[in-house]
Amino acid sequence: MDIKSANITTATTTTVFDGPGRIVGVSWVQPYNVAAGTITLLDSSTTVAVVDVPRTNDSDAGDSTSTHGSIMFPGTGFRCQTSVKCTNAITTHVTVYYN
Repeated sequence: MDIKSANITTATTTTVFDGPGRIVGVSWVQPYNVAAGTITLLDSSTTVAVVDVPRTNDSDAGDSTSTHGSIMFPGTGFRCQTSVKCTNAITTHVTVYYN
């Protein structure tokens, strides 16, 4: 089965795929000078995973650069029976990988 991706650039809830699917991974970039963020992956309105993204907006967060990360979920990922959705708070550069 082919893997697809959806790039999300706004802090909102986005329907990645309107139908059953599997979330197999997620990646993100947290630009410099941004508060801590949260990426919530959902099956319709049911949370299947939450990723906390570190802040970059103070001296305790490290040097003045952005941060990034990615997670590829083991096995066949998270099964979404209804729809694949992503809610991202603060973090505005998120890519969801699904099939």
